[in-house]
Amino acid sequence: MSAGRISTALWAGTLGVVLADSSVVTLALPDVLRQFDATVVGVSWVLTAFNLVLAVAILPAARLAQDRPSMTWALGLVVFAASSLACAVAPSIATLIAARCVQALGGAAVIAGAIELLARAYGSHAAAAPRWGAAGLAGLALGPALGGLLTDLLSWQSIFVVQVPVALAAVASRSPADVPEPGRNARIDPRPEIALALLSAGLTGALFLLVVLLTEGWLFSPLEAAAVVSMIPVATLAARTLERRLGDDRPVIVAGAVCMAGGLAALGLLPGAGPGWTLAPQVLIGAGIALALPGLTSRALAGRDPEGRRAAATIAARHAGIVLGIVALTPVLSSQLDAQHDAARLSGTSLLLDAPLDPDTKVQLGDAIGVTVASEGGRLPDLSGVFDEVEPLAAETAAYATLEHALVAEVDKAATHAFSLPFLLAGALAALALLPICLGRGP
Repeated sequence: MSAGRISTALWAGTLGVVLADSSVVTLALPDVLRQFDATVVGVSWVLTAFNLVLAVAILPAARLAQDRPSMTWALGLVVFAASSLACAVAPSIATLIAARCVQALGGAAVIAGAIELLARAYGSHAAAAPRWGAAGLAGLALGPALGGLLTDLLSWQSIFVVQVPVALAAVASRSPADVPEPGRNARIDPRPEIALALLSAGLTGALFLLVVLLTEGWLFSPLEAAAVVSMIPVATLAARTLERRLGDDRPVIVAGAVCMAGGLAALGLLPGAGPGWTLAPQVLIGAGIALALPGLTSRALAGRDPEGRRAAATIAARHAGIVLGIVALTPVLSSQLDAQHDAARLSGTSLLLDAPLDPDTKVQLGDAIGVTVASEGGRLPDLSGVFDEVEPLAAETAAYATLEHALVAEVDKAATHAFSLPFLLAGALAALALLPICLGRGP
Protein backbone atom coordinates (compact mmCIF):
# COMPACT_ATOMS: atom_id res chain seq x y z
CA MET A 1 0.00 0.00 0.00
CA SER A 2 1.38 3.45 -0.95
CA ALA A 3 2.07 6.17 1.62
CA GLY A 4 -0.86 8.17 0.28
CA ARG A 5 -3.28 5.29 0.73
CA ILE A 6 -1.97 4.60 4.21
CA SER A 7 -2.55 8.23 5.15
CA THR A 8 -6.09 8.35 3.77
CA ALA A 9 -6.89 5.04 5.48
CA LEU A 10 -5.63 6.47 8.78
CA TRP A 11 -7.66 9.65 8.43
CA ALA A 12 -10.84 7.76 7.60
CA GLY A 13 -10.11 5.14 10.27
CA THR A 14 -9.64 7.66 13.07
CA LEU A 15 -12.86 9.40 12.02
CA GLY A 16 -14.65 6.05 12.20
CA VAL A 17 -13.23 5.38 15.68
CA VAL A 18 -14.50 8.72 16.98
CA LEU A 19 -17.95 8.29 15.46
CA ALA A 20 -18.10 4.75 16.85
CA ASP A 21 -17.44 6.24 20.28
CA SER A 22 -20.89 7.82 20.18
CA SER A 23 -22.36 4.33 20.50
CA VAL A 24 -19.54 1.95 21.49
CA VAL A 25 -20.20 2.37 25.24
CA THR A 26 -23.89 1.50 24.89
CA LEU A 27 -23.48 -2.13 25.96
CA ALA A 28 -21.16 -1.06 28.78
CA LEU A 29 -23.80 1.20 30.35
CA PRO A 30 -25.39 -1.54 32.52
CA ASP A 31 -22.00 -2.31 34.06
CA VAL A 32 -21.33 1.40 34.55
CA LEU A 33 -24.77 1.77 36.13
CA ARG A 34 -24.09 -0.99 38.65
CA GLN A 35 -20.50 0.02 39.45
CA PHE A 36 -21.40 3.63 40.22
CA ASP A 37 -24.89 2.83 41.58
CA ALA A 38 -26.40 5.32 39.12
CA THR A 39 -29.88 5.65 37.62
CA VAL A 40 -30.88 4.98 34.02
CA VAL A 41 -31.25 8.72 33.46
CA GLY A 42 -27.89 9.44 35.08
CA VAL A 43 -25.96 6.82 33.14
CA SER A 44 -27.57 7.97 29.88
CA TRP A 45 -25.46 11.13 30.19
CA VAL A 46 -22.37 9.05 29.41
CA LEU A 47 -23.82 8.99 25.87
CA THR A 48 -25.60 12.34 25.92
CA ALA A 49 -22.61 14.41 27.05
CA PHE A 50 -20.33 13.05 24.33
CA ASN A 51 -22.82 13.59 21.53
CA LEU A 52 -23.92 17.03 22.76
CA VAL A 53 -20.37 18.40 23.01
CA LEU A 54 -19.41 16.88 19.66
CA ALA A 55 -22.45 18.44 17.95
CA VAL A 56 -21.59 21.88 19.37
CA ALA A 57 -17.82 21.71 18.81
CA ILE A 58 -17.66 20.32 15.27
CA LEU A 59 -18.36 23.60 13.42
CA PRO A 60 -15.67 25.64 15.28
CA ALA A 61 -13.29 22.71 14.78
CA ALA A 62 -14.01 22.78 11.03
CA ARG A 63 -12.98 26.45 10.88
CA LEU A 64 -9.72 25.63 12.65
CA ALA A 65 -9.08 22.68 10.34
CA GLN A 66 -9.46 24.88 7.29
CA ASP A 67 -6.17 26.64 8.10
CA ARG A 68 -4.27 23.83 9.89
CA PRO A 69 -5.82 20.43 9.11
CA SER A 70 -2.84 18.27 10.12
CA MET A 71 -2.35 20.14 13.40
CA THR A 72 -6.07 20.00 14.17
CA TRP A 73 -6.23 16.27 13.49
CA ALA A 74 -3.08 15.45 15.48
CA LEU A 75 -3.97 17.66 18.44
CA GLY A 76 -7.47 16.20 18.48
CA LEU A 77 -6.05 12.66 18.60
CA VAL A 78 -3.81 13.53 21.56
CA VAL A 79 -6.74 15.02 23.49
CA PHE A 80 -8.95 12.08 22.49
CA ALA A 81 -6.36 9.53 23.65
CA ALA A 82 -5.69 11.30 26.97
CA SER A 83 -9.38 11.70 27.77
CA SER A 84 -10.04 8.07 26.79
CA LEU A 85 -7.53 7.04 29.44
CA ALA A 86 -9.24 9.37 31.91
CA CYS A 87 -12.56 7.66 31.14
CA ALA A 88 -11.00 4.27 31.86
CA VAL A 89 -9.78 5.29 35.34
CA ALA A 90 -12.76 7.49 36.27
CA PRO A 91 -13.65 6.95 39.98
CA SER A 92 -17.23 8.23 39.69
CA ILE A 93 -20.03 8.73 37.18
CA ALA A 94 -19.50 12.53 37.33
CA THR A 95 -15.81 12.16 36.47
CA LEU A 96 -16.64 9.76 33.64
CA ILE A 97 -19.15 12.20 32.15
CA ALA A 98 -16.66 15.08 32.44
CA ALA A 99 -13.97 13.00 30.72
CA ARG A 100 -16.46 12.12 27.97
CA CYS A 101 -17.00 15.85 27.36
CA VAL A 102 -13.25 16.39 26.88
CA GLN A 103 -13.13 13.26 24.71
CA ALA A 104 -15.82 14.79 22.49
CA LEU A 105 -13.81 18.01 22.12
CA GLY A 106 -10.83 16.00 20.93
CA GLY A 107 -13.13 13.92 18.75
CA ALA A 108 -14.54 17.01 17.05
CA ALA A 109 -11.02 18.12 16.14
CA VAL A 110 -10.19 14.63 14.83
CA ILE A 111 -13.29 14.55 12.62
CA ALA A 112 -12.82 18.08 11.29
CA GLY A 113 -9.15 17.53 10.59
CA ALA A 114 -9.71 14.13 8.97
CA ILE A 115 -12.46 15.45 6.70
CA GLU A 116 -10.28 18.36 5.56
CA LEU A 117 -7.25 16.14 5.00
CA LEU A 118 -9.31 13.67 2.97
CA ALA A 119 -10.82 16.51 0.94
CA ARG A 120 -7.36 17.81 0.05
CA ALA A 121 -6.13 14.32 -0.79
CA TYR A 122 -9.05 13.61 -3.13
CA GLY A 123 -9.36 17.12 -4.55
CA SER A 124 -12.71 18.17 -3.03
CA HIS A 125 -15.06 17.54 -0.13
CA ALA A 126 -17.57 15.97 -2.51
CA ALA A 127 -15.01 13.41 -3.71
CA ALA A 128 -13.92 12.63 -0.13
CA ALA A 129 -17.43 12.29 1.31
CA PRO A 130 -17.99 8.62 0.32
CA ARG A 131 -14.74 7.64 2.07
CA TRP A 132 -15.41 9.25 5.42
CA GLY A 133 -19.13 8.54 5.12
CA ALA A 134 -18.48 4.80 4.83
CA ALA A 135 -16.07 4.90 7.78
CA GLY A 136 -18.61 6.77 9.90
CA LEU A 137 -21.42 4.40 8.95
CA ALA A 138 -19.29 1.38 9.85
CA GLY A 139 -18.35 2.90 13.19
CA LEU A 140 -21.95 3.73 14.04
CA ALA A 141 -23.23 0.27 13.14
CA LEU A 142 -20.41 -1.82 14.65
CA GLY A 143 -19.82 0.25 17.79
CA PRO A 144 -22.34 -1.39 20.16
CA ALA A 145 -21.39 -4.96 19.27
CA LEU A 146 -17.65 -4.26 19.67
CA GLY A 147 -18.28 -2.51 22.97
CA GLY A 148 -20.29 -5.46 24.24
CA LEU A 149 -17.55 -7.89 23.25
CA LEU A 150 -14.87 -5.92 25.10
CA THR A 151 -17.10 -5.41 28.15
CA ASP A 152 -17.87 -9.11 28.50
CA LEU A 153 -14.37 -10.42 27.77
CA LEU A 154 -12.48 -7.74 29.73
CA SER A 155 -14.34 -4.81 31.33
CA TRP A 156 -16.14 -1.63 30.35
CA GLN A 157 -12.91 0.28 31.00
CA SER A 158 -11.19 -1.70 28.24
CA ILE A 159 -13.39 0.08 25.66
CA PHE A 160 -11.52 3.29 26.41
CA VAL A 161 -8.09 1.73 26.97
CA VAL A 162 -7.93 0.16 23.49
CA GLN A 163 -8.54 3.56 21.89
CA VAL A 164 -5.38 5.07 23.37
CA PRO A 165 -2.71 3.22 21.32
CA VAL A 166 -4.87 3.45 18.19
CA ALA A 167 -5.04 7.22 18.47
CA LEU A 168 -1.36 7.67 19.31
CA ALA A 169 -0.23 5.36 16.50
CA ALA A 170 -2.24 7.45 14.05
CA VAL A 171 -0.54 10.64 15.27
CA ALA A 172 2.87 9.11 14.64
CA SER A 173 1.87 8.19 11.08
CA ARG A 174 0.45 11.49 9.85
CA SER A 175 1.62 13.05 6.58
CA PRO A 176 1.14 16.43 4.86
CA ALA A 177 -1.88 17.06 2.64
CA ASP A 178 -2.50 18.91 -0.60
CA VAL A 179 -3.74 22.49 -1.11
CA PRO A 180 -7.23 23.60 0.02
CA GLU A 181 -10.23 23.18 -2.26
CA PRO A 182 -10.81 26.37 -4.30
CA GLY A 183 -14.12 28.16 -4.80
CA ARG A 184 -16.97 29.40 -2.66
CA ASN A 185 -19.50 27.55 -0.56
CA ALA A 186 -22.81 26.69 -2.18
CA ARG A 187 -26.04 27.49 -0.36
CA ILE A 188 -26.85 24.99 2.38
CA ASP A 189 -30.20 23.18 2.26
CA PRO A 190 -31.09 22.33 5.89
CA ARG A 191 -33.69 19.69 5.05
CA PRO A 192 -31.30 16.73 4.66
CA GLU A 193 -29.67 17.66 8.00
CA ILE A 194 -33.07 17.79 9.70
CA ALA A 195 -33.92 14.37 8.29
CA LEU A 196 -30.56 12.99 9.44
CA ALA A 197 -31.14 14.38 12.93
CA LEU A 198 -34.59 12.79 13.19
CA LEU A 199 -33.39 9.42 11.89
CA SER A 200 -30.47 9.54 14.31
CA ALA A 201 -32.89 10.29 17.14
CA GLY A 202 -34.91 7.24 16.17
CA LEU A 203 -31.78 5.14 15.78
CA THR A 204 -31.05 5.83 19.43
CA GLY A 205 -34.02 3.57 20.13
CA ALA A 206 -32.45 0.75 18.15
CA LEU A 207 -29.15 1.04 20.03
CA PHE A 208 -29.64 2.48 23.53
CA LEU A 209 -33.12 1.09 24.23
CA LEU A 210 -32.52 -2.36 22.74
CA VAL A 211 -29.28 -2.79 24.65
CA VAL A 212 -30.87 -1.79 27.96
CA LEU A 213 -33.81 -4.12 27.29
CA LEU A 214 -31.49 -7.06 26.61
CA THR A 215 -29.15 -6.47 29.55
CA GLU A 216 -31.32 -4.90 32.24
CA GLY A 217 -34.73 -6.25 31.22
CA TRP A 218 -34.03 -9.76 29.92
CA LEU A 219 -30.74 -10.07 31.89
CA PHE A 220 -28.47 -11.02 28.99
CA SER A 221 -24.71 -10.72 29.42
CA PRO A 222 -22.97 -7.98 27.38
CA LEU A 223 -21.53 -10.65 25.07
CA GLU A 224 -24.95 -12.24 24.51
CA ALA A 225 -26.49 -8.82 23.91
CA ALA A 226 -23.67 -7.95 21.48
CA ALA A 227 -24.45 -11.10 19.51
CA VAL A 228 -28.12 -10.11 19.32
CA VAL A 229 -27.58 -6.49 18.24
CA SER A 230 -25.00 -7.56 15.65
CA MET A 231 -28.00 -8.19 13.39
CA ILE A 232 -28.19 -4.43 12.75
CA PRO A 233 -24.66 -4.03 11.27
CA VAL A 234 -25.05 -7.32 9.38
CA ALA A 235 -28.27 -6.06 7.78
CA THR A 236 -26.67 -2.65 7.12
CA LEU A 237 -23.68 -4.12 5.33
CA ALA A 238 -25.90 -6.48 3.33
CA ALA A 239 -28.23 -3.68 2.26
CA ARG A 240 -25.33 -1.42 1.26
CA THR A 241 -24.86 -3.56 -1.85
CA LEU A 242 -28.49 -2.97 -2.77
CA GLU A 243 -28.20 0.76 -2.05
CA ARG A 244 -25.22 1.11 -4.39
CA ARG A 245 -27.24 -0.44 -7.20
CA LEU A 246 -30.36 1.62 -6.55
CA GLY A 247 -28.57 4.92 -6.02
CA ASP A 248 -29.67 7.69 -3.69
CA ASP A 249 -32.89 8.84 -5.34
CA ARG A 250 -35.67 10.05 -3.09
CA PRO A 251 -37.73 6.81 -3.24
CA VAL A 252 -34.72 4.89 -1.93
CA ILE A 253 -34.26 7.34 0.94
CA VAL A 254 -38.00 7.22 1.71
CA ALA A 255 -37.87 3.42 1.74
CA GLY A 256 -34.97 3.56 4.19
CA ALA A 257 -36.80 5.92 6.55
CA VAL A 258 -39.92 3.73 6.41
CA CYS A 259 -37.83 0.63 7.19
CA MET A 260 -36.26 2.32 10.20
CA ALA A 261 -39.56 3.63 11.53
CA GLY A 262 -41.25 0.27 10.94
CA GLY A 263 -38.46 -1.68 12.63
CA LEU A 264 -38.58 0.56 15.69
CA ALA A 265 -42.36 0.32 15.89
CA ALA A 266 -42.07 -3.47 15.65
CA LEU A 267 -39.72 -3.46 18.64
CA GLY A 268 -42.43 -1.60 20.53
CA LEU A 269 -44.98 -4.30 19.69
CA LEU A 270 -43.04 -7.45 20.58
CA PRO A 271 -45.44 -10.34 21.31
CA GLY A 272 -43.10 -11.87 23.89
CA ALA A 273 -39.74 -11.74 25.65
CA GLY A 274 -36.89 -13.30 23.72
CA PRO A 275 -34.13 -12.26 21.33
CA GLY A 276 -35.72 -14.04 18.38
CA TRP A 277 -38.55 -11.52 18.33
CA THR A 278 -36.06 -8.66 17.83
CA LEU A 279 -34.27 -10.06 14.77
CA ALA A 280 -36.76 -9.11 12.03
CA PRO A 281 -37.14 -5.53 13.39
CA GLN A 282 -33.34 -5.24 13.51
CA VAL A 283 -33.09 -6.34 9.87
CA LEU A 284 -35.52 -3.56 8.93
CA ILE A 285 -33.54 -1.00 10.95
CA GLY A 286 -30.21 -2.09 9.45
CA ALA A 287 -31.61 -1.98 5.93
CA GLY A 288 -33.08 1.45 6.66
CA ILE A 289 -29.69 2.76 7.78
CA ALA A 290 -28.06 1.59 4.55
CA LEU A 291 -30.81 2.97 2.29
CA ALA A 292 -31.44 6.33 3.98
CA LEU A 293 -28.25 7.65 5.56
CA PRO A 294 -25.86 7.60 2.55
CA GLY A 295 -28.43 9.29 0.31
CA LEU A 296 -29.24 11.97 2.88
CA THR A 297 -25.54 12.58 3.51
CA SER A 298 -24.98 12.94 -0.24
CA ARG A 299 -27.81 15.49 -0.49
CA ALA A 300 -26.55 17.38 2.55
CA LEU A 301 -23.11 17.66 0.92
CA ALA A 302 -24.39 18.56 -2.56
CA GLY A 303 -22.64 21.53 -4.12
CA ARG A 304 -19.26 23.06 -3.39
CA ASP A 305 -17.97 22.90 0.17
CA PRO A 306 -14.41 24.29 0.19
CA GLU A 307 -14.52 25.18 3.90
CA GLY A 308 -16.01 21.87 5.03
CA ARG A 309 -19.02 23.55 6.64
CA ARG A 310 -21.52 21.23 4.99
CA ALA A 311 -19.65 18.16 6.18
CA ALA A 312 -19.38 19.58 9.71
CA ALA A 313 -23.08 20.47 9.74
CA THR A 314 -23.93 16.91 8.70
CA ILE A 315 -21.92 15.47 11.60
CA ALA A 316 -23.48 18.01 13.97
CA ALA A 317 -26.99 17.08 12.81
CA ARG A 318 -26.40 13.37 13.40
CA HIS A 319 -25.12 13.87 16.93
CA ALA A 320 -27.74 16.47 17.79
CA GLY A 321 -30.29 13.85 16.76
CA ILE A 322 -28.72 11.28 19.09
CA VAL A 323 -28.96 13.79 21.94
CA LEU A 324 -32.60 14.48 21.05
CA GLY A 325 -33.37 10.76 21.10
CA ILE A 326 -31.70 10.12 24.46
CA VAL A 327 -33.16 13.21 26.14
CA ALA A 328 -36.66 12.50 24.81
CA LEU A 329 -36.75 8.74 25.37
CA THR A 330 -34.83 8.20 28.63
CA PRO A 331 -37.37 9.91 30.95
CA VAL A 332 -40.18 7.96 29.29
CA LEU A 333 -38.24 4.72 29.79
CA SER A 334 -37.53 5.54 33.43
CA SER A 335 -41.20 6.27 34.09
CA GLN A 336 -42.30 3.08 32.34
CA LEU A 337 -39.77 1.00 34.30
CA ASP A 338 -41.14 2.36 37.58
CA ALA A 339 -44.71 1.59 36.53
CA GLN A 340 -43.87 -1.91 35.33
CA HIS A 341 -41.80 -2.59 38.46
CA ASP A 342 -44.87 -1.89 40.61
CA ALA A 343 -47.11 -3.95 38.31
CA ALA A 344 -44.69 -6.90 38.39
CA ARG A 345 -44.48 -6.73 42.19
CA LEU A 346 -48.28 -6.86 42.56
CA SER A 347 -48.62 -9.65 40.02
CA GLY A 348 -45.75 -11.59 41.60
CA THR A 349 -47.28 -11.26 45.04
CA SER A 350 -50.55 -12.65 43.72
CA LEU A 351 -48.78 -15.59 42.08
CA LEU A 352 -46.89 -16.37 45.30
CA LEU A 353 -50.02 -16.22 47.47
CA ASP A 354 -52.00 -18.44 45.09
CA ALA A 355 -49.25 -21.03 44.66
CA PRO A 356 -50.01 -24.49 46.19
CA LEU A 357 -47.04 -24.33 48.57
CA ASP A 358 -46.59 -24.75 52.30
CA PRO A 359 -47.04 -21.39 54.14
CA ASP A 360 -43.51 -21.63 55.59
CA THR A 361 -42.09 -22.08 52.08
CA LYS A 362 -44.04 -19.04 50.90
CA VAL A 363 -42.74 -16.92 53.78
CA GLN A 364 -39.10 -17.91 53.16
CA LEU A 365 -39.43 -17.37 49.44
CA GLY A 366 -41.22 -14.05 49.93
CA ASP A 367 -38.43 -12.83 52.22
CA ALA A 368 -35.75 -13.88 49.71
CA ILE A 369 -37.57 -12.13 46.86
CA GLY A 370 -38.04 -9.03 49.01
CA VAL A 371 -34.31 -8.80 49.71
CA THR A 372 -33.51 -9.16 46.00
CA VAL A 373 -36.08 -6.53 44.98
CA ALA A 374 -34.78 -4.08 47.59
CA SER A 375 -31.18 -4.59 46.46
CA GLU A 376 -32.09 -3.66 42.87
CA GLY A 377 -33.03 -0.12 43.92
CA GLY A 378 -36.27 0.05 41.93
CA ARG A 379 -34.97 -1.80 38.86
CA LEU A 380 -36.57 -5.00 37.64
CA PRO A 381 -35.09 -7.82 39.76
CA ASP A 382 -33.05 -10.85 38.72
CA LEU A 383 -34.86 -13.83 40.26
CA SER A 384 -32.58 -16.48 38.77
CA GLY A 385 -30.83 -17.25 42.06
CA VAL A 386 -33.63 -16.55 44.52
CA PHE A 387 -35.33 -19.93 44.23
CA ASP A 388 -32.05 -21.73 45.02
CA GLU A 389 -32.03 -20.10 48.46
CA VAL A 390 -35.18 -21.88 49.65
CA GLU A 391 -35.63 -25.64 49.93
CA PRO A 392 -39.25 -26.68 49.18
CA LEU A 393 -40.92 -29.79 50.56
CA ALA A 394 -40.48 -32.89 48.47
CA ALA A 395 -44.14 -32.88 47.46
CA GLU A 396 -43.88 -29.25 46.30
CA THR A 397 -41.09 -29.64 43.76
CA ALA A 398 -43.29 -29.42 40.66
CA ALA A 399 -45.38 -26.52 42.01
CA TYR A 400 -42.19 -24.72 43.09
CA ALA A 401 -40.70 -25.01 39.59
CA THR A 402 -43.96 -23.82 38.05
CA LEU A 403 -43.98 -20.76 40.32
CA GLU A 404 -40.36 -19.96 39.45
CA HIS A 405 -41.15 -20.11 35.74
CA ALA A 406 -44.26 -17.94 36.20
CA LEU A 407 -42.45 -15.25 38.22
CA VAL A 408 -39.50 -15.05 35.80
CA ALA A 409 -41.95 -14.80 32.90
CA GLU A 410 -43.78 -12.00 34.75
CA VAL A 411 -40.57 -10.01 35.13
CA ASP A 412 -39.71 -10.55 31.46
CA LYS A 413 -43.18 -9.40 30.45
CA ALA A 414 -42.87 -6.31 32.63
CA ALA A 415 -39.52 -5.47 31.04
CA THR A 416 -40.91 -5.92 27.53
CA HIS A 417 -43.92 -3.71 28.30
CA ALA A 418 -41.72 -1.02 29.87
CA PHE A 419 -39.85 -0.56 26.59
CA SER A 420 -42.93 -0.61 24.37
CA LEU A 421 -43.80 3.11 24.51
CA PRO A 422 -40.16 4.34 24.18
CA PHE A 423 -39.66 2.16 21.08
CA LEU A 424 -42.90 3.47 19.55
CA LEU A 425 -41.80 7.05 20.23
CA ALA A 426 -38.43 6.30 18.61
CA GLY A 427 -40.29 5.00 15.58
CA ALA A 428 -42.35 8.20 15.49
CA LEU A 429 -39.16 10.31 15.49
CA ALA A 430 -37.82 8.31 12.55
CA ALA A 431 -41.15 8.64 10.73
CA LEU A 432 -41.02 12.43 11.15
CA ALA A 433 -37.91 12.41 8.95
CA LEU A 434 -40.20 11.69 6.00
CA LEU A 435 -41.42 15.31 6.12
CA PRO A 436 -38.08 17.01 5.26
CA ILE A 437 -37.22 14.14 2.90
CA CYS A 438 -40.40 14.53 0.87
CA LEU A 439 -40.24 18.33 0.96
CA GLY A 440 -36.69 18.37 -0.40
CA ARG A 441 -35.85 19.37 -3.94
CA GLY A 442 -34.61 17.06 -6.64
CA PRO A 443 -35.42 13.47 -7.66
